[in-house]
This record gives sequence, structure tokens and C-alpha cells, in this order.
Amino acid sequence: MNEYRITEYNQTAAALAELQSRYGRLFDVTTPKGMEEARKARAEVRGYRVALENLRKEIKAPALERARLIDDEAKRITAELLKIEEPIDQQIKAEETRKAEERAAKARAEIARVAAIQARIAAIRERFTAAVNKTAAEITIAIEGIEEMELAPDDFAEFMPEAKAAQEETHTALHNLLDKQRATEAEQARIITEREELARLRQQDEERQAEQKRIDAEVKAKAEAEAAEIRKAQEAETAQIIAAQRELDERQRRIEEEEQRQAEAKGEAEAKAKAEAMAKAYKKKVKSPFQKIIDELSYGMPIDDALKMAYDMGYAEGIKVAQRAA
Repeated sequence: MNEYRITEYNQTAAALAELQSRYGRLFDVTTPKGMEEARKARAEVRGYRVALENLRKEIKAPALERARLIDDEAKRITAELLKIEEPIDQQIKAEETRKAEERAAKARAEIARVAAIQARIAAIRERFTAAVNKTAAEITIAIEGIEEMELAPDDFAEFMPEAKAAQEETHTALHNLLDKQRATEAEQARIITEREELARLRQQDEERQAEQKRIDAEVKAKAEAEAAEIRKAQEAETAQIIAAQRELDERQRRIEEEEQRQAEAKGEAEAKAKAEAMAKAYKKKVKSPFQKIIDELSYGMPIDDALKMAYDMGYAEGIKVAQRAA
């Protein structure tokens, strides 16, 4: 290959040795200065490579054979240049990749750090959410917990003001929640008390009604028993009254019969007395309407019998006269 060296490449070929001596080594790309030197070396070598490619295209045009030789030589020189350039490029890219990964790791760490702080702040605010629908006693414990909470600067860093604001807002919200819950529990207690009182009064009323029913039943039973006794007594009394009335009626009847008998006897006595008086008057020569009858009837009988007969006849006649006058 040496006999076919292209004179147009002599200058570039001559530069290879110098480039190899200058850049054929590892660069300290971990330092800014080393990174800068590596980049400048890469740029210079790349410049030769680009210039070579341009020259290849320029000298290839006159003849195809010469172009092939030029291409082969260019490929060889390019390979040599890449041997120098690629290690440098790999160092640069490796460092750039490391730094990119380092920056990404720092970014992830920062995101994680901020997320952890925001989570701690959210945990402060969540104390209010956790206290919702809890009892006043439980809310009071939550308030005591938020009051005793000490915010460490290391835990919140530049978000300390936001953490303090969250603590204060949560504290205020918990107090408001406590006031509402106390009012709610007081109202619930009042309702429960009223319900218990209503239940007690209802029970008392039921007991009173039951007692009243019992009393009413006893009174009714007693009244019925007394009424039965009264009816029995009344019936007995009525029977006694009836019996007494019958006895009175019987006595009255006997009295009336006796009075009638006595009246009849008295009338008979009075008629007899009258007859006797008439008889006496007759004896004294006093005329009487019955004298003739007496004389006729008494003929041949005792005088007393004759007078009685006259009396009876006069009494009967007197009765008839009285009845006609009535």
C-alpha cells in the first residue's frame, strides 16, 4: 500500500503521527479542564476527518481507479483516526452519561425529598379529616395532638412556613369541628333525654291506666256485688212489705168486718133499744105504727119475742127507707 500513497493525503497523513502523539491517551474528563481538552481534541481530530472526507471527494473525481485508491486510503486513515477519536468520544460520552445520571438521581432525590415533605404536611391536614364524624372527646384528643406537635426544620426545610400554616389551619378547623360536634352531641343528648322522659311518662301512663282498669274492675265487681246484695235485700224487703201489706190488708179486712159487725150489732142494739122504747111508750099508751103489728104478732107469744120481731121488721123497713133516700 505504501507505493500507492496519495500525495494529496500526505499532509493529513503527516498529521496522524502528531495527533496520535498528542491525543492517543486517556483524558481526565472528570474535571472541567480535562473535559475541555478532550472536547478540543475530538473537534480537531474530527476536523481532520471531515477535511479528509472532503478531499477524498475532490480528488476522486478525475479517475475511478484513483478514486478507489483514494477511498481505500481514506478508509484506512479514517480507521486510524477513529482509533484515536472513538476512545476520546467514549470517555466524553461516558462522563456526560454519568453526569446526566447524576443530575437525574439528584432530581429524583429532590422530587422524593419534596414529596416526603408534602406528605408530612398532608399528614398534618389529614388530622382534621380523620376527626370528622368522631366524638367530641376524640376531637379534643386530636386538638391536643396538634397543639403538642413540634415541627422540626430538618423535616420541612424551605417548606416550614407551609407546614406551620397547615398546623394552624388544622388547629382552627379542629376547634370549629369540636364546637359543632359538642352542639350536635348536646342536641342528641337532649333528644335522648326527651325520648327517655316520654318513654317514662308513657310507661307511667300505661301503669296508671292498668291500675285504673284494675280499680275500675274492682269497683265494678264490688258495685255489682253490692247491687246484687241490694237487689237481694230489696227483694227480701219487698217480700216483707208485701207480706206485711197482706197482713195489714188482712187486719184491715178483719177490722172492717169487725167494725161492720159492731156497727150491725150497734144498729141492732139501737133498734132493740128503740123497740124497747116504743114498747115502753106503748105501755104508756103512746100510739105506734107497729102497735097493731105487735099486738097481732105477739098474740099468744112472750112480749120480748114480740118486740124483737117488731124491731126486726122496723129495722129492715128503716134500711130500705135509708137506701132510697141515698
